[in-house]
Amino acid sequence: MRLGVRLSLVLLLALLFVFLPTLARWYTDWLWFGEVGYRRVFWVPLLSRIGVTLVVGGLLFLLLFLNVLPLLRRLGRPPQVIDLEVGPRGRLTRRLGRRFDAARVAAVVIGVLALLVGVAESRRWTMFQQFVHAVPFGTVDPLFSKDVGFFMFRLPVYQWAASFLFSWLVLALVVVAVGSYLDMAPLLIRGLWAIPLRVRAHVSLLVALLLLVRGWGFWLDAYALVYSPTGVVTGAGYTDVHVVLPALRVLAGLFAAAGLLMLANVRLRTMRFAAAVVLLTAVAWLVGLRVLPGVVQTLRVRPSELTLETPYIQRNIQGTLEGYGLSRVREREFPGRPVTAEDVARNRPTLENVRLWDYRPLLAAYRQIQTLRQYYTFVDVDIDRYRLPAAHPAAADVSPERGTQRQVMLAAREVDLSRLQARGWVNEHLVFTHGFGLVMSPVNLISEEGMPELWIRDIPPQSVPGLEVREPRIYFGELTNHYVIVNTRVQELDYPRGDENVYTTYRGRAGIRLHWLNRLAFAYRLADLKLAISTDISSRSRLLFQRNILARAQRIAPFLRYDRDPYLVVADGRLVWIIDAYTVSSRYPYSTPVEAGLNYIRNSVKVVVDAYDGTVTFYLVDPVDPVAGTLAGVFPELFRPAASAPPEVAAHFRYPVDLFEIQARVYATFHMRDPRVFYNREDAWAIPSEVFGSETVPVEPYYVTMRLDPRPDAPPEFVLILPLTPVNRDNLIAWMAARNDPPHYGELVVYRFPKHSVVFGPMQVESRINQDPEISQAITLWNQQGSRVIRGNLLVIPIEEGVLYVEPIFLQAERSQLPELKRVIVATGARIQMAETFEAALEGVLGRRPPTVPPAAPQLSPPTTPPADTAQRDRLIREALDVYRRARERLRTGDFSGYSEEIERLGKILERLAAGR
Repeated sequence: MRLGVRLSLVLLLALLFVFLPTLARWYTDWLWFGEVGYRRVFWVPLLSRIGVTLVVGGLLFLLLFLNVLPLLRRLGRPPQVIDLEVGPRGRLTRRLGRRFDAARVAAVVIGVLALLVGVAESRRWTMFQQFVHAVPFGTVDPLFSKDVGFFMFRLPVYQWAASFLFSWLVLALVVVAVGSYLDMAPLLIRGLWAIPLRVRAHVSLLVALLLLVRGWGFWLDAYALVYSPTGVVTGAGYTDVHVVLPALRVLAGLFAAAGLLMLANVRLRTMRFAAAVVLLTAVAWLVGLRVLPGVVQTLRVRPSELTLETPYIQRNIQGTLEGYGLSRVREREFPGRPVTAEDVARNRPTLENVRLWDYRPLLAAYRQIQTLRQYYTFVDVDIDRYRLPAAHPAAADVSPERGTQRQVMLAAREVDLSRLQARGWVNEHLVFTHGFGLVMSPVNLISEEGMPELWIRDIPPQSVPGLEVREPRIYFGELTNHYVIVNTRVQELDYPRGDENVYTTYRGRAGIRLHWLNRLAFAYRLADLKLAISTDISSRSRLLFQRNILARAQRIAPFLRYDRDPYLVVADGRLVWIIDAYTVSSRYPYSTPVEAGLNYIRNSVKVVVDAYDGTVTFYLVDPVDPVAGTLAGVFPELFRPAASAPPEVAAHFRYPVDLFEIQARVYATFHMRDPRVFYNREDAWAIPSEVFGSETVPVEPYYVTMRLDPRPDAPPEFVLILPLTPVNRDNLIAWMAARNDPPHYGELVVYRFPKHSVVFGPMQVESRINQDPEISQAITLWNQQGSRVIRGNLLVIPIEEGVLYVEPIFLQAERSQLPELKRVIVATGARIQMAETFEAALEGVLGRRPPTVPPAAPQLSPPTTPPADTAQRDRLIREALDVYRRARERLRTGDFSGYSEEIERLGKILERLAAGR
């Protein structure tokens, strides 16, 4: 085999080794994007990256090669080499040796470098696409009177181009200068210091381009002053506007003049004028950008800072409020008086939805009573609202009335592979393919054992009327981080039933067909040989890939920022996930960043993922957001209008906590719209603290059902609220609310408490709880009797013009992981009361006799209408069965202490059954 053929084969194998992983990833991604219905979304980033690579790499190749080529020509051609060799008949023959082609080698080296740089810069494809599809904001900045869209979409590309060209022109100048020196070295050694005209022209041209590009950079730096961090606030301040901005304009003009003189130097054959301008430019740069701003700031601004900076503080306040969507916040006065019995009577829907269950103890309770098998778990607890119809007549006394909106907490039951006793490739990828169902409970109902009343429970799911689950299987969730294969020769575990298991076959639309080529491609990508050789996989089998809902959405739309907490929704009998997605930027003029890379944010997109078939839908809920508008121009088939969302899904859109927390932190400072008040931080607010368990933690935003509209006939709303306190003080100063129900979705309202009176904050109420003799004595006693007291969220609940404080108390045995809600503390004004139920504590704090029988909770809907005593007996039987199952599970896992507790609880239930017989 000839040497050339061998080299070609080696090169081909090397290319395959390098590019095969990329080809496998591209092919499998192409299959996956086609499976989820977004193949165009696959092509746009890929073609954009290729386009950026070719354009940037091509420009860099031309810039470097066109500068190196004249240098190579000046270096001259090397002499031809004559090789003498013995011919076939012993005669000497001569052969001209091949010349070393420096230009071709340089072209290859520069081409490889340009390709690598182009690939590296292709990650900026989103920036270039937004430049092409830019839309105006309709708002101009106060300094340059340019549309905000220029700063968001155009300026980043211009700044990148100026920096890119300047950097590589410097490299080209260095290469040309060094090469020219080496070319002229023999002449310099002989004492000939004259610079050839062609070298002078070449160097002058490069220096001229450098000066012109840097002058353009100075011109662009002037626009970047709207992000300046050097003043008293973010954005251009007095010194920036009156010193730095003129200096940058002068420098841009001087650098342009120096560049033109350098071009003229090609014919003038003298560098005196250009050198003089460059020297003048250096002096102007030193004085205008280094010396003079500091002098003016120290001698002129600081002695009269507030007076001189007032208009620029105003710009910063307005820019920050607009950047975080806070410019339309409405403010109202709120007296904050004690709650009265009349307030309670007029606001029963609010009190029926007071969240007694803290999500942390509730998650522990769910895991103890509803995992049902060791391989199931609950990741987190979500909170939502459901409008329930009238129940079956037999359950009319315990179900919500028709059209009543009830606040609930729920969690998805997912498979946790780390909890499997027999882990193996078949079990992990073919058998345990999905979670099953969910658990749901109202926020305010408690069983006699201190457990949550479950509205959806067990496997298969049992539910109250209006919350039926027809498709409970969860193939796509928060714990589904591994791939699975469905429709194989091995049956999938559907759900456990007693001592047996029920098996199923997947009938959804998700999955990629695994014919031989796809099997090989995915086996290579996933580095899993079993995927390629398993005999349990057939041509009918399908691969479910990228099943984690957050990773799934991020893979489709990586240019969006996603909320940390997706939440599960029961919609028309199916389970779907809703993820809040944000458009973010760091380029909004005059907006103060709250974290690196963020001074603009909008919740413009809601992502809905079907838990069974993995369908991902992006709904554009804020079409007026210009950033979302540019992305919609780049991906016209990605976003759907919010009006096209199914009503049963759109009814569960809620204002996201992550966004609300950011906005609350910003508004805590920027609600001070008076520049003088803002400058002195006279009225700065803070997020208060509370006690959870035995630790002090910041108060988290929470959802409540309440009436924000002051009209008596206004319906209650689902609202996200957060109390606020003055900085370094504990009393309440305001509370912030985000409305969740249409047509007011997204509206923000801030209620201010009067400054002439004191309204207790969370930590002050916590102190009052600790100082109450009866409550503190009871808590101390419980902590000493083999149990641990967990103090739940302290909720500050506005009711009309009053404030009600509610804190649940949980007890947990030292050797148990099952917290029980045993007491509720209610406070308003100077009164505080602890009781076994919320209603009893509320009655006590209002000074009325507490009710003897607390309101009942909704029951699982029975098939017939039994009498009251039969219904009570059936409920106790179901409770006994649940306790028995938990006892068996604890015995099986070796939790003998928990087993003993469950048996004791079972005995009490049986005694109640016997007493009622």
